[in-house]
Amino acid sequence: MTDDEPLGARIKRLRLDRGLTQRDLAEPRYTRAFLAAIEAGVRVPADETLAHIAGALGVDPGDLRHGRPADAAGTLSDVLAEARRELSRGRTAEAAEKASSVALRARRYALPELQCRAVHLAGDVALHTGDVGAAIEQYRTAKTLLGDDEVTLRAAVVAREAYCLQIAGATGDAIALLETELRAVRAAPDPDPDALVRLTSALVYTFLELDWRERARRLEREALPLLPRVRNREWLAQFSVTVAQLRRDHDLADTERLLGEALAIYTSLGLTREIGICQWAHGYVLRRVGRVREAADRFEQARTILLEVGAVQDLAGATLELAEALRLDGELDEAERLATEAAGICHRTRHQECMAEADRILGRIAGARTPGSSDADQLLSRAADRYAESGLVAELVTTSRLLGEQRRAGGNVEGAAESFRRGLLAAARLPEAGSP
Repeated sequence: MTDDEPLGARIKRLRLDRGLTQRDLAEPRYTRAFLAAIEAGVRVPADETLAHIAGALGVDPGDLRHGRPADAAGTLSDVLAEARRELSRGRTAEAAEKASSVALRARRYALPELQCRAVHLAGDVALHTGDVGAAIEQYRTAKTLLGDDEVTLRAAVVAREAYCLQIAGATGDAIALLETELRAVRAAPDPDPDALVRLTSALVYTFLELDWRERARRLEREALPLLPRVRNREWLAQFSVTVAQLRRDHDLADTERLLGEALAIYTSLGLTREIGICQWAHGYVLRRVGRVREAADRFEQARTILLEVGAVQDLAGATLELAEALRLDGELDEAERLATEAAGICHRTRHQECMAEADRILGRIAGARTPGSSDADQLLSRAADRYAESGLVAELVTTSRLLGEQRRAGGNVEGAAESFRRGLLAAARLPEAGSP
């Protein structure tokens, strides 16, 4: 079958290929004259008529109507899977080309689910390279292609859209989007486990960013019984990586187990970027329990992988984590260099939280060198404002305290009091924010 061949001509070609006359194909249900009119393009066959013709020709009715080659859906799905691996390995141009090609063919062949997956992948390519605006446009376009029964795919698209909103500083909108979708999936007679776990992972990640750890743990407990029924292994690995970051210092063995399981899955799937994310998550946990040097090693490994595959957003985040670990270890010059490098990436991609984190690290370094300096004041003030704009209340509390201490060290008692007051007012909102 050819892509632009008229339906009537397609039927005629297939009939002749099989050595059939018009009478052979039409009878006993239809007349030869009726089939001749269809082949000439004068009549458009109804679904029932097309099913009869397709059955006689030995082809799928949908393939016949839309000119789809045999197993077009399977072939295009395989192309998308390969493109997904290429993107994770940093071959963005190849992944983008395949996504575009599949989207066009899926549209031509009337395969909306595959078209949606291709557009979703195009969004992932944009996000991988740091173009958050283009990514969110692709994800929103993908949602318009979904039918009511495409619950699993919709969960994947919504999760990525929410992540983009969070990057842009609209954390509240991201949470509302995820919670609305999660409620809708839960309300179904037989809730889809893959969709539930994908949305849960996204919400747990967002709650971690807000330091809403009890809410995140509740979500984890609710999702655990679903895991044996989840079909998408990548999403299982993603869940493990996300909830591993909830573990405390006495749970490090469990952290190692979860990250080891995720690493094994990502390795088997050939997903290089995700292996880097595992290293990043491991470093995050180690730094929180005070094992700073080991954390720095993990962040360095993550940074190397993410730099190699060109994952811009992730590279900036891992670089900031490494900078903070080095600051804690007293390596101020290298920490400053890395934080400045990450700040440049964050400004280009407009990642609000990372911009704030870069300012805070650089402000603490400036303050360590010259307590109460104007540079430290300016950087920490800007970090506090950015955290406030992004709705990251716990980070605002921490930054306000650091700014107050810097101002007090410089003799600015009134400014210190103002900053401490801002932190206290923000802290008063934490119990409300963390409630169910």
